Amino acid sequence: MCTIKTRQIFLLLIFAWFLLNLIQSLFTEIGNDESYYWVYSQYLDWGYFDHPPMIALVIKVGTLLAGNSLLGVRLIVMIMQVVFLYVLYKLLEIEDTRENVVLFFLVSFSVVMLQAYGFIATPDSVLLFFTVLFLWSYRFYIKSNYSVKAALLMALFMAGLMYSKYHGALVIIFVILSNLKLFKKSTFYYSIIIALILYIPHILWQVNHDFPSFKYHLVDRSRGFEWSNMFDYLVNQLPVFNPFTLGAGIYVLFINKKGDLFQRALKYLMGGFLIFFALWTFKSRVEPHWTIVASIPMVILILREAVENEKLKRYLYKVVAPSLILVLAARLFLMIDVLPVKTEWHGDKQRVSDLYAVAGDRPVVFTSGFQMPSKYRFYTGSEAHAMGALNYRNTQYDIWRFDEYYLGQSVVMDFRNDTTGVEPTVSGESVFNLKEVEQYQPFKRLKVIPSIKDTPLSTRKINEMSVTINNPYDNTFYINHPSMPLQISLVFIAEIDGKTVRKKVPTVSTFESDKILSGESVSGNILFDLSEYPTGKYDVYFAAGTTGVYPATLEKPWKVVFE
Repeated sequence: MCTIKTRQIFLLLIFAWFLLNLIQSLFTEIGNDESYYWVYSQYLDWGYFDHPPMIALVIKVGTLLAGNSLLGVRLIVMIMQVVFLYVLYKLLEIEDTRENVVLFFLVSFSVVMLQAYGFIATPDSVLLFFTVLFLWSYRFYIKSNYSVKAALLMALFMAGLMYSKYHGALVIIFVILSNLKLFKKSTFYYSIIIALILYIPHILWQVNHDFPSFKYHLVDRSRGFEWSNMFDYLVNQLPVFNPFTLGAGIYVLFINKKGDLFQRALKYLMGGFLIFFALWTFKSRVEPHWTIVASIPMVILILREAVENEKLKRYLYKVVAPSLILVLAARLFLMIDVLPVKTEWHGDKQRVSDLYAVAGDRPVVFTSGFQMPSKYRFYTGSEAHAMGALNYRNTQYDIWRFDEYYLGQSVVMDFRNDTTGVEPTVSGESVFNLKEVEQYQPFKRLKVIPSIKDTPLSTRKINEMSVTINNPYDNTFYINHPSMPLQISLVFIAEIDGKTVRKKVPTVSTFESDKILSGESVSGNILFDLSEYPTGKYDVYFAAGTTGVYPATLEKPWKVVFE
Protein backbone atom coordinates (compact mmCIF):
# COMPACT_ATOMS: atom_id res chain seq x y z
CA MET A 1 0.00 0.00 0.00
CA CYS A 2 1.58 3.30 -1.02
CA THR A 3 1.86 6.13 1.47
CA ILE A 4 -0.21 9.28 1.06
CA LYS A 5 2.94 11.26 0.31
CA THR A 6 3.96 8.87 -2.46
CA ARG A 7 0.47 9.00 -3.92
CA GLN A 8 0.54 12.80 -3.80
CA ILE A 9 3.85 12.84 -5.69
CA PHE A 10 2.40 10.55 -8.35
CA LEU A 11 -0.73 12.69 -8.74
CA LEU A 12 1.32 15.88 -8.80
CA LEU A 13 3.63 14.60 -11.54
CA ILE A 14 0.82 13.17 -13.66
CA PHE A 15 -1.09 16.46 -13.32
CA ALA A 16 2.04 18.40 -14.33
CA TRP A 17 2.41 16.14 -17.40
CA PHE A 18 -1.23 16.70 -18.34
CA LEU A 19 -0.88 20.47 -17.82
CA LEU A 20 2.19 20.55 -20.06
CA ASN A 21 0.28 18.65 -22.75
CA LEU A 22 -2.64 21.04 -22.38
CA ILE A 23 -0.44 24.12 -22.85
CA GLN A 24 1.37 22.42 -25.74
CA SER A 25 -1.89 21.55 -27.48
CA LEU A 26 -3.17 25.12 -27.25
CA PHE A 27 -0.05 26.74 -28.68
CA THR A 28 1.09 24.21 -31.29
CA GLU A 29 -0.46 24.47 -34.75
CA ILE A 30 -2.36 21.46 -35.99
CA GLY A 31 -0.14 18.90 -37.70
CA ASN A 32 -0.51 17.51 -41.22
CA ASP A 33 -1.88 14.16 -40.14
CA GLU A 34 -3.95 15.60 -37.30
CA SER A 35 -5.89 17.85 -39.64
CA TYR A 36 -6.46 14.88 -41.97
CA TYR A 37 -7.84 12.80 -39.09
CA TRP A 38 -9.98 15.74 -38.03
CA VAL A 39 -11.60 15.61 -41.48
CA TYR A 40 -12.09 11.87 -40.82
CA SER A 41 -14.05 12.82 -37.72
CA GLN A 42 -16.38 15.01 -39.76
CA TYR A 43 -17.39 11.95 -41.80
CA LEU A 44 -17.49 9.04 -39.35
CA ASP A 45 -17.26 5.64 -40.97
CA TRP A 46 -16.11 2.10 -40.17
CA GLY A 47 -12.87 2.62 -42.04
CA TYR A 48 -10.71 5.02 -44.02
CA PHE A 49 -8.20 4.73 -46.85
CA ASP A 50 -5.13 4.91 -44.58
CA HIS A 51 -6.31 3.71 -41.16
CA PRO A 52 -9.04 2.09 -39.08
CA PRO A 53 -11.60 4.49 -37.58
CA MET A 54 -10.74 4.80 -33.86
CA ILE A 55 -8.82 8.08 -34.18
CA ALA A 56 -11.81 9.62 -35.99
CA LEU A 57 -14.12 8.65 -33.12
CA VAL A 58 -11.66 9.96 -30.52
CA ILE A 59 -11.41 13.34 -32.25
CA LYS A 60 -15.17 13.47 -32.79
CA VAL A 61 -15.84 13.08 -29.06
CA GLY A 62 -13.27 15.77 -28.28
CA THR A 63 -14.73 18.24 -30.76
CA LEU A 64 -18.24 17.63 -29.43
CA LEU A 65 -16.92 18.65 -26.00
CA ALA A 66 -14.56 21.49 -26.97
CA GLY A 67 -15.54 22.45 -30.52
CA ASN A 68 -13.60 22.24 -33.78
CA SER A 69 -10.51 23.71 -32.19
CA LEU A 70 -6.99 22.59 -31.31
CA LEU A 71 -8.23 21.65 -27.85
CA GLY A 72 -11.16 19.74 -29.29
CA VAL A 73 -8.94 17.72 -31.63
CA ARG A 74 -6.48 16.82 -28.87
CA LEU A 75 -8.62 16.69 -25.70
CA ILE A 76 -9.42 12.97 -25.54
CA VAL A 77 -5.87 12.00 -26.52
CA MET A 78 -4.57 14.00 -23.54
CA ILE A 79 -7.06 12.33 -21.20
CA MET A 80 -6.17 8.92 -22.62
CA GLN A 81 -2.52 9.48 -21.82
CA VAL A 82 -3.33 10.14 -18.17
CA VAL A 83 -5.02 6.72 -18.06
CA PHE A 84 -2.14 5.26 -20.07
CA LEU A 85 0.46 6.48 -17.56
CA TYR A 86 -1.55 5.21 -14.59
CA VAL A 87 -1.97 1.72 -16.07
CA LEU A 88 1.65 1.65 -17.23
CA TYR A 89 2.80 2.42 -13.69
CA LYS A 90 0.61 -0.37 -12.30
CA LEU A 91 2.16 -2.81 -14.78
CA LEU A 92 5.60 -2.18 -13.26
CA GLU A 93 4.67 -4.19 -10.15
CA ILE A 94 7.43 -2.53 -8.13
CA GLU A 95 7.31 -1.08 -4.66
CA ASP A 96 5.45 2.24 -4.33
CA THR A 97 8.22 4.52 -3.15
CA ARG A 98 8.91 8.16 -3.90
CA GLU A 99 12.10 7.23 -5.74
CA ASN A 100 10.33 4.67 -7.93
CA VAL A 101 7.60 7.15 -8.80
CA VAL A 102 10.20 9.74 -9.79
CA LEU A 103 12.13 7.15 -11.81
CA PHE A 104 8.95 6.13 -13.59
CA PHE A 105 8.22 9.67 -14.76
CA LEU A 106 11.87 10.27 -15.57
CA VAL A 107 12.09 7.27 -17.90
CA SER A 108 8.63 7.77 -19.40
CA PHE A 109 9.22 11.48 -19.98
CA SER A 110 12.54 10.75 -21.69
CA VAL A 111 10.86 8.80 -24.52
CA VAL A 112 10.41 11.54 -27.11
CA MET A 113 7.51 10.14 -29.15
CA LEU A 114 5.73 8.94 -26.03
CA GLN A 115 5.51 12.59 -25.07
CA ALA A 116 4.48 13.69 -28.55
CA TYR A 117 1.59 11.24 -28.63
CA GLY A 118 0.33 12.67 -25.36
CA PHE A 119 -1.10 15.68 -27.19
CA ILE A 120 -0.85 14.95 -30.94
CA ALA A 121 -4.01 13.21 -32.14
CA THR A 122 -2.92 10.32 -34.38
CA PRO A 123 -3.66 6.58 -34.57
CA ASP A 124 -0.38 5.97 -32.70
CA SER A 125 -1.72 7.87 -29.67
CA VAL A 126 -4.74 5.58 -29.52
CA LEU A 127 -2.64 2.49 -30.31
CA LEU A 128 -0.46 3.17 -27.25
CA PHE A 129 -3.58 3.50 -25.08
CA PHE A 130 -5.07 0.19 -26.17
CA THR A 131 -1.70 -1.58 -26.06
CA VAL A 132 -1.23 -0.82 -22.38
CA LEU A 133 -4.83 -1.86 -21.65
CA PHE A 134 -4.35 -5.08 -23.60
CA LEU A 135 -1.17 -5.86 -21.63
CA TRP A 136 -3.02 -5.17 -18.41
CA SER A 137 -5.84 -7.53 -19.45
CA TYR A 138 -3.31 -10.19 -20.51
CA ARG A 139 -1.59 -10.02 -17.14
CA PHE A 140 -4.99 -10.27 -15.45
CA TYR A 141 -5.83 -13.22 -17.70
CA ILE A 142 -2.73 -15.09 -16.56
CA LYS A 143 -3.17 -14.25 -12.88
CA SER A 144 -6.88 -15.15 -12.91
CA ASN A 145 -6.05 -18.63 -14.19
CA TYR A 146 -7.35 -17.79 -17.67
CA SER A 147 -10.81 -16.73 -16.49
CA VAL A 148 -13.73 -15.90 -18.77
CA LYS A 149 -13.94 -12.36 -17.37
CA ALA A 150 -10.30 -11.66 -18.28
CA ALA A 151 -10.78 -13.27 -21.69
CA LEU A 152 -13.67 -10.91 -22.42
CA LEU A 153 -11.55 -7.92 -21.42
CA MET A 154 -8.77 -9.13 -23.70
CA ALA A 155 -11.25 -9.44 -26.56
CA LEU A 156 -12.42 -5.86 -26.05
CA PHE A 157 -8.90 -4.47 -26.01
CA MET A 158 -7.75 -6.60 -28.95
CA ALA A 159 -10.59 -5.11 -30.97
CA GLY A 160 -9.53 -1.68 -29.73
CA LEU A 161 -6.00 -2.34 -30.95
CA MET A 162 -7.17 -3.32 -34.39
CA TYR A 163 -9.55 -0.36 -34.64
CA SER A 164 -6.66 1.94 -33.69
CA LYS A 165 -4.00 0.93 -36.21
CA TYR A 166 -3.14 -2.19 -38.18
CA HIS A 167 0.09 -2.45 -36.19
CA GLY A 168 -2.18 -3.56 -33.36
CA ALA A 169 -2.11 -7.01 -34.97
CA LEU A 170 1.63 -7.19 -34.22
CA VAL A 171 0.99 -6.47 -30.54
CA ILE A 172 -1.41 -9.39 -30.38
CA ILE A 173 0.83 -11.71 -32.40
CA PHE A 174 3.99 -11.09 -30.36
CA VAL A 175 2.18 -11.62 -27.06
CA ILE A 176 0.71 -14.88 -28.36
CA LEU A 177 4.12 -16.03 -29.62
CA SER A 178 5.52 -15.48 -26.13
CA ASN A 179 3.04 -18.01 -24.73
CA LEU A 180 1.93 -20.63 -27.25
CA LYS A 181 0.23 -22.58 -24.46
CA LEU A 182 -2.59 -20.08 -24.84
CA PHE A 183 -3.91 -22.29 -27.61
CA LYS A 184 -4.61 -24.96 -25.00
CA LYS A 185 -6.94 -22.62 -23.10
CA SER A 186 -10.56 -22.66 -24.21
CA THR A 187 -11.18 -19.14 -22.92
CA PHE A 188 -8.46 -17.83 -25.22
CA TYR A 189 -10.62 -18.80 -28.18
CA TYR A 190 -13.45 -16.74 -26.67
CA SER A 191 -11.15 -13.72 -26.88
CA ILE A 192 -10.21 -14.35 -30.50
CA ILE A 193 -13.76 -15.05 -31.68
CA ILE A 194 -15.32 -12.07 -29.88
CA ALA A 195 -12.55 -9.72 -31.08
CA LEU A 196 -13.14 -10.87 -34.66
CA ILE A 197 -16.90 -10.38 -34.32
CA LEU A 198 -16.31 -6.85 -33.03
CA TYR A 199 -14.01 -6.21 -36.01
CA ILE A 200 -16.51 -7.38 -38.67
CA PRO A 201 -17.83 -3.86 -39.47
CA HIS A 202 -14.35 -2.72 -40.48
CA ILE A 203 -13.74 -5.88 -42.51
CA LEU A 204 -17.02 -5.29 -44.36
CA TRP A 205 -15.99 -1.69 -45.01
CA GLN A 206 -12.75 -2.94 -46.59
CA VAL A 207 -14.67 -5.44 -48.73
CA ASN A 208 -17.16 -2.81 -49.89
CA HIS A 209 -14.34 -0.43 -50.87
CA ASP A 210 -12.14 -3.06 -52.54
CA PHE A 211 -9.57 -3.24 -49.69
CA PRO A 212 -7.95 0.18 -50.20
CA SER A 213 -5.99 0.12 -46.91
CA PHE A 214 -4.40 -3.26 -47.53
CA LYS A 215 -3.54 -2.41 -51.13
CA TYR A 216 -1.93 0.84 -50.05
CA HIS A 217 0.08 -0.48 -47.08
CA LEU A 218 1.07 -3.88 -48.46
CA VAL A 219 1.40 -3.18 -52.20
CA ASP A 220 1.53 0.49 -53.13
CA ARG A 221 4.12 1.38 -50.48
CA SER A 222 6.45 -1.44 -51.48
CA ARG A 223 9.55 -0.11 -53.19
CA GLY A 224 11.97 -3.00 -52.75
CA PHE A 225 15.16 -3.09 -50.73
CA GLU A 226 17.50 -0.12 -50.57
CA TRP A 227 20.43 0.16 -48.17
CA SER A 228 19.29 3.68 -47.32
CA ASN A 229 16.06 2.24 -45.89
CA MET A 230 17.98 0.17 -43.34
CA PHE A 231 20.30 3.05 -42.48
CA ASP A 232 17.39 5.49 -42.08
CA TYR A 233 15.54 3.01 -39.90
CA LEU A 234 18.46 2.55 -37.50
CA VAL A 235 19.20 6.27 -37.27
CA ASN A 236 15.55 7.29 -36.89
CA GLN A 237 15.03 5.07 -33.85
CA LEU A 238 17.35 7.32 -31.84
CA PRO A 239 15.09 10.40 -31.78
CA VAL A 240 11.93 8.26 -31.52
CA PHE A 241 12.93 6.71 -28.17
CA ASN A 242 15.77 9.03 -27.04
CA PRO A 243 19.16 7.40 -27.74
CA PHE A 244 20.03 7.18 -24.04
CA THR A 245 16.75 5.50 -23.12
CA LEU A 246 16.95 3.17 -26.12
CA GLY A 247 20.44 2.14 -25.05
CA ALA A 248 19.16 1.28 -21.58
CA GLY A 249 16.26 -0.66 -23.07
CA ILE A 250 18.45 -2.79 -25.34
CA TYR A 251 20.85 -3.39 -22.42
CA VAL A 252 18.02 -4.66 -20.18
CA LEU A 253 16.54 -6.77 -22.98
CA PHE A 254 19.75 -8.77 -23.26
CA ILE A 255 20.93 -9.01 -19.64
CA ASN A 256 17.65 -9.89 -17.98
CA LYS A 257 17.14 -13.63 -18.38
CA LYS A 258 14.58 -14.17 -15.61
CA GLY A 259 10.89 -13.44 -15.48
CA ASP A 260 7.39 -14.87 -15.64
CA LEU A 261 5.04 -15.18 -18.61
CA PHE A 262 4.22 -11.48 -18.54
CA GLN A 263 7.88 -10.51 -18.50
CA ARG A 264 8.40 -12.84 -21.44
CA ALA A 265 5.58 -11.11 -23.31
CA LEU A 266 7.23 -7.74 -22.71
CA LYS A 267 10.51 -8.96 -24.18
CA TYR A 268 8.79 -10.45 -27.22
CA LEU A 269 6.86 -7.23 -27.76
CA MET A 270 9.85 -4.94 -27.54
CA GLY A 271 12.25 -7.13 -29.51
CA GLY A 272 9.54 -8.17 -31.94
CA PHE A 273 8.65 -4.62 -32.99
CA LEU A 274 12.27 -3.55 -33.43
CA ILE A 275 13.23 -6.67 -35.41
CA PHE A 276 10.03 -6.82 -37.48
CA PHE A 277 10.43 -3.31 -38.82
CA ALA A 278 14.15 -3.79 -39.38
CA LEU A 279 13.17 -6.67 -41.67
CA TRP A 280 10.42 -4.54 -43.23
CA THR A 281 13.14 -2.26 -44.64
CA PHE A 282 13.84 -5.04 -47.17
CA LYS A 283 10.38 -4.31 -48.57
CA SER A 284 10.03 -0.53 -48.25
CA ARG A 285 10.87 2.50 -46.17
CA VAL A 286 9.85 2.40 -42.49
CA GLU A 287 8.38 5.51 -40.90
CA PRO A 288 10.28 6.32 -37.68
CA HIS A 289 7.26 6.22 -35.36
CA TRP A 290 6.04 2.78 -36.42
CA THR A 291 8.03 1.21 -33.58
CA ILE A 292 6.65 3.44 -30.80
CA VAL A 293 4.74 0.54 -29.21
CA ALA A 294 8.12 -0.88 -28.16
CA SER A 295 8.39 2.04 -25.70
CA ILE A 296 5.81 0.41 -23.40
CA PRO A 297 7.72 -2.80 -22.64
CA MET A 298 10.95 -0.78 -22.76
CA VAL A 299 9.86 1.49 -19.90
CA ILE A 300 8.61 -1.46 -17.81
CA LEU A 301 11.72 -3.57 -18.33
CA ILE A 302 14.08 -0.67 -17.59
CA LEU A 303 12.33 0.25 -14.34
CA ARG A 304 11.97 -3.31 -13.12
CA GLU A 305 15.69 -3.79 -13.61
CA ALA A 306 16.61 -0.42 -12.12
CA VAL A 307 14.97 -1.35 -8.80
CA GLU A 308 17.66 -4.00 -8.26
CA ASN A 309 20.47 -2.67 -10.45
CA GLU A 310 22.23 0.32 -8.87
CA LYS A 311 24.47 0.74 -11.90
CA LEU A 312 21.46 1.16 -14.18
CA LYS A 313 19.80 3.48 -11.68
CA ARG A 314 22.85 5.76 -11.63
CA TYR A 315 22.83 5.76 -15.44
CA LEU A 316 19.20 6.90 -15.44
CA TYR A 317 19.97 9.77 -13.08
CA LYS A 318 23.27 10.86 -14.62
CA VAL A 319 22.67 10.26 -18.35
CA VAL A 320 18.95 9.96 -19.10
CA ALA A 321 17.78 12.68 -16.70
CA PRO A 322 19.91 15.49 -18.27
CA SER A 323 18.50 14.61 -21.70
CA LEU A 324 15.09 15.80 -20.50
CA ILE A 325 16.32 19.34 -21.09
CA LEU A 326 16.63 18.58 -24.80
CA VAL A 327 13.19 16.96 -24.83
CA LEU A 328 11.66 20.05 -23.22
CA ALA A 329 13.50 22.26 -25.69
CA ALA A 330 12.05 20.25 -28.58
CA ARG A 331 8.56 20.75 -27.19
CA LEU A 332 9.20 24.47 -26.86
CA PHE A 333 10.35 24.68 -30.49
CA LEU A 334 7.05 23.10 -31.57
CA MET A 335 5.21 26.02 -29.99
CA ILE A 336 7.57 28.83 -31.00
CA ASP A 337 8.76 29.25 -34.59
CA VAL A 338 12.42 30.09 -34.00
CA LEU A 339 14.21 27.42 -36.02
CA PRO A 340 15.50 28.20 -39.54
CA VAL A 341 14.01 24.94 -40.84
CA LYS A 342 10.33 24.98 -41.86
CA THR A 343 8.19 22.30 -40.23
CA GLU A 344 4.56 21.28 -40.51
CA TRP A 345 3.93 22.89 -37.10
CA HIS A 346 4.67 26.46 -38.14
CA GLY A 347 3.34 28.81 -40.78
CA ASP A 348 0.56 26.79 -42.39
CA LYS A 349 -2.16 28.60 -40.44
CA GLN A 350 -0.94 31.86 -41.98
CA ARG A 351 -0.61 30.25 -45.40
CA VAL A 352 -4.19 28.99 -45.21
CA SER A 353 -5.35 32.49 -44.26
CA ASP A 354 -3.48 33.96 -47.23
CA LEU A 355 -5.05 31.41 -49.58
CA TYR A 356 -8.51 32.07 -48.19
CA ALA A 357 -8.01 35.77 -48.94
CA VAL A 358 -7.79 34.79 -52.63
CA ALA A 359 -10.35 31.98 -52.77
CA GLY A 360 -13.03 33.47 -50.54
CA ASP A 361 -16.15 31.29 -50.57
CA ARG A 362 -14.98 29.28 -53.57
CA PRO A 363 -13.86 25.67 -53.01
CA VAL A 364 -10.12 25.04 -53.31
CA VAL A 365 -8.95 21.94 -55.20
CA PHE A 366 -5.37 20.89 -54.40
CA THR A 367 -3.72 18.81 -57.12
CA SER A 368 -1.60 16.80 -54.66
CA GLY A 369 -1.27 16.14 -50.96
CA PHE A 370 -3.90 15.62 -48.27
CA GLN A 371 -2.20 17.96 -45.79
CA MET A 372 -3.09 21.45 -46.98
CA PRO A 373 -6.70 20.73 -47.98
CA SER A 374 -7.23 19.26 -44.50
CA LYS A 375 -5.66 22.28 -42.80
CA TYR A 376 -7.64 24.57 -45.08
CA ARG A 377 -10.88 22.89 -44.01
CA PHE A 378 -9.88 23.01 -40.33
CA TYR A 379 -8.82 26.66 -40.16
CA THR A 380 -11.40 28.18 -42.53
CA GLY A 381 -14.37 25.82 -42.34
CA SER A 382 -14.57 26.11 -46.13
CA GLU A 383 -14.63 23.50 -48.87
CA ALA A 384 -11.36 21.95 -50.05
CA HIS A 385 -10.43 18.76 -51.87
CA ALA A 386 -7.27 16.77 -52.58
CA MET A 387 -7.38 15.64 -56.19
CA GLY A 388 -4.46 13.23 -55.91
CA ALA A 389 -2.69 13.64 -59.24
CA LEU A 390 -0.24 11.08 -60.63
CA ASN A 391 2.68 12.80 -58.94
CA TYR A 392 1.11 11.89 -55.59
CA ARG A 393 -0.67 8.92 -54.07
CA ASN A 394 -4.38 8.35 -53.54
CA THR A 395 -5.90 9.25 -50.17
CA GLN A 396 -9.21 9.17 -48.33
CA TYR A 397 -10.24 12.16 -50.47
CA ASP A 398 -10.46 9.74 -53.42
CA ILE A 399 -13.13 7.87 -51.50
CA TRP A 400 -14.97 11.01 -50.37
CA ARG A 401 -14.78 12.60 -53.87
CA PHE A 402 -15.80 16.03 -52.59
CA ASP A 403 -14.95 17.67 -55.91
CA GLU A 404 -17.88 15.95 -57.60
CA TYR A 405 -20.10 18.34 -55.61
CA TYR A 406 -18.25 21.29 -57.14
CA LEU A 407 -19.55 20.53 -60.66
CA GLY A 408 -20.24 23.77 -62.51
CA GLN A 409 -19.00 25.93 -59.63
CA SER A 410 -16.23 28.51 -59.65
CA VAL A 411 -13.21 27.00 -57.88
CA VAL A 412 -9.55 27.79 -57.22
CA MET A 413 -7.00 25.11 -58.04
CA ASP A 414 -3.76 25.03 -56.04
CA PHE A 415 -0.94 23.31 -57.93
CA ARG A 416 1.45 23.40 -54.96
CA ASN A 417 4.87 22.51 -56.42
CA ASP A 418 3.62 22.01 -59.98
CA THR A 419 4.26 25.29 -61.82
CA THR A 420 3.17 24.14 -65.28
CA GLY A 421 2.01 27.22 -67.13
CA VAL A 422 1.08 29.07 -63.94
CA GLU A 423 1.93 32.61 -62.93
CA PRO A 424 2.70 32.81 -59.17
CA THR A 425 0.03 34.47 -57.04
CA VAL A 426 1.21 36.54 -54.07
CA SER A 427 -1.16 36.88 -51.12
CA GLY A 428 -0.08 38.22 -47.76
CA GLU A 429 3.12 36.42 -46.76
CA SER A 430 2.64 33.52 -49.19
CA VAL A 431 3.21 32.67 -52.85
CA PHE A 432 0.88 30.20 -54.57
CA ASN A 433 0.60 28.45 -57.93
CA LEU A 434 -3.11 28.96 -58.54
CA LYS A 435 -5.57 28.60 -61.38
CA GLU A 436 -9.05 30.09 -61.15
CA VAL A 437 -11.66 27.95 -62.90
CA GLU A 438 -15.06 29.40 -63.78
CA GLN A 439 -16.90 26.10 -64.20
CA TYR A 440 -15.33 23.04 -62.61
CA GLN A 441 -15.80 19.53 -63.94
CA PRO A 442 -14.08 16.54 -62.23
CA PHE A 443 -12.01 14.18 -64.37
CA LYS A 444 -9.98 11.90 -62.11
CA ARG A 445 -12.30 8.90 -62.43
CA LEU A 446 -12.38 8.99 -66.21
CA LYS A 447 -11.03 5.70 -67.51
CA VAL A 448 -8.65 5.94 -70.48
CA ILE A 449 -8.38 2.65 -72.40
CA PRO A 450 -5.68 2.73 -75.10
CA SER A 451 -5.86 0.41 -78.09
CA ILE A 452 -2.47 -1.14 -77.41
CA LYS A 453 -1.30 -4.74 -77.53
CA ASP A 454 2.31 -5.78 -78.05
CA THR A 455 3.08 -3.10 -80.65
CA PRO A 456 6.02 -0.91 -79.54
CA LEU A 457 5.77 2.87 -79.58
CA SER A 458 8.21 4.74 -81.79
CA THR A 459 10.79 7.30 -80.67
CA ARG A 460 11.51 8.18 -84.32
CA LYS A 461 8.12 9.41 -85.53
CA ILE A 462 4.78 10.75 -84.30
CA ASN A 463 2.69 7.99 -82.71
CA GLU A 464 -1.02 7.67 -83.38
CA MET A 465 -3.28 5.56 -81.20
CA SER A 466 -6.99 5.06 -80.74
CA VAL A 467 -8.37 5.36 -77.20
CA THR A 468 -11.70 4.95 -75.48
CA ILE A 469 -12.80 7.21 -72.63
CA ASN A 470 -15.31 5.83 -70.15
CA ASN A 471 -17.32 8.23 -67.96
CA PRO A 472 -18.31 6.74 -64.56
CA TYR A 473 -19.65 10.05 -63.22
CA ASP A 474 -23.34 10.77 -62.67
CA ASN A 475 -23.09 13.78 -64.96
CA THR A 476 -22.23 14.30 -68.62
CA PHE A 477 -18.53 15.02 -69.22
CA TYR A 478 -17.73 17.64 -71.88
CA ILE A 479 -14.50 17.04 -73.80
CA ASN A 480 -14.23 20.61 -75.11
CA HIS A 481 -15.34 22.14 -71.83
CA PRO A 482 -14.88 25.95 -71.76
CA SER A 483 -12.99 25.90 -68.43
CA MET A 484 -11.57 22.39 -68.22
CA PRO A 485 -11.20 20.71 -71.64
CA LEU A 486 -10.02 17.11 -71.65
CA GLN A 487 -6.34 16.43 -72.29
CA ILE A 488 -4.91 12.90 -72.48
CA SER A 489 -1.29 12.51 -71.38
CA LEU A 490 1.27 9.72 -71.12
CA VAL A 491 3.02 9.67 -67.74
CA PHE A 492 6.02 7.44 -67.03
CA ILE A 493 9.34 7.21 -65.20
CA ALA A 494 12.41 7.75 -67.40
CA GLU A 495 16.18 7.79 -66.91
CA ILE A 496 17.46 11.05 -68.45
CA ASP A 497 21.01 12.37 -68.03
CA GLY A 498 21.60 9.91 -65.23
CA LYS A 499 18.56 11.07 -63.27
CA THR A 500 15.26 9.28 -62.67
CA VAL A 501 12.44 11.68 -63.54
CA ARG A 502 8.69 11.48 -63.97
CA LYS A 503 7.76 12.67 -67.45
CA LYS A 504 4.42 13.84 -68.78
CA VAL A 505 3.84 13.75 -72.53
CA PRO A 506 0.70 15.64 -73.62
CA THR A 507 -1.21 14.42 -76.66
CA VAL A 508 -3.27 16.01 -79.39
CA SER A 509 -6.65 14.31 -79.48
CA THR A 510 -9.80 14.09 -81.56
CA PHE A 511 -12.99 12.34 -80.48
CA GLU A 512 -16.14 11.22 -82.23
CA SER A 513 -18.29 13.26 -79.87
CA ASP A 514 -17.88 16.37 -77.70
CA LYS A 515 -19.62 14.83 -74.70
CA ILE A 516 -19.61 11.56 -72.82
CA LEU A 517 -22.90 10.68 -71.17
CA SER A 518 -22.93 9.22 -67.67
CA GLY A 519 -21.93 5.54 -67.74
CA GLU A 520 -21.05 5.63 -71.44
CA SER A 521 -17.85 5.74 -73.54
CA VAL A 522 -16.47 7.74 -76.46
CA SER A 523 -13.69 6.72 -78.84
CA GLY A 524 -11.06 8.88 -80.46
CA ASN A 525 -7.43 9.18 -81.55
CA ILE A 526 -4.38 10.67 -79.86
CA LEU A 527 -1.09 11.86 -81.38
CA PHE A 528 2.12 12.15 -79.33
CA ASP A 529 5.87 12.51 -79.80
CA LEU A 530 8.41 10.36 -77.87
CA SER A 531 11.54 11.49 -79.74
CA GLU A 532 13.11 13.03 -76.61
CA TYR A 533 13.07 9.78 -74.65
CA PRO A 534 15.39 6.75 -74.65
CA THR A 535 14.24 3.37 -75.89
CA GLY A 536 13.29 0.73 -73.37
CA LYS A 537 10.38 -0.77 -71.47
CA TYR A 538 8.21 1.55 -69.38
CA ASP A 539 5.19 1.52 -67.11
CA VAL A 540 2.99 4.13 -68.81
CA TYR A 541 -0.15 5.74 -67.48
CA PHE A 542 -2.61 6.90 -70.12
CA ALA A 543 -4.13 9.57 -67.94
CA ALA A 544 -7.05 11.94 -68.13
CA GLY A 545 -6.42 15.56 -67.24
CA THR A 546 -6.98 19.11 -68.33
CA THR A 547 -4.73 21.84 -69.71
CA GLY A 548 -2.21 23.11 -67.19
CA VAL A 549 -3.08 20.52 -64.53
CA TYR A 550 -1.06 17.42 -63.76
CA PRO A 551 -3.13 14.41 -64.91
CA ALA A 552 -4.79 11.97 -62.56
CA THR A 553 -5.98 8.40 -62.83
CA LEU A 554 -7.11 5.48 -60.73
CA GLU A 555 -5.99 2.91 -63.30
CA LYS A 556 -2.84 0.79 -63.31
CA PRO A 557 -0.03 1.55 -65.79
CA TRP A 558 0.42 -0.30 -69.08
CA LYS A 559 3.64 -2.14 -69.96
CA VAL A 560 4.91 -0.40 -73.10
CA VAL A 561 8.11 -0.69 -75.19
CA PHE A 562 9.69 2.42 -76.73
CA GLU A 563 11.86 1.62 -79.77
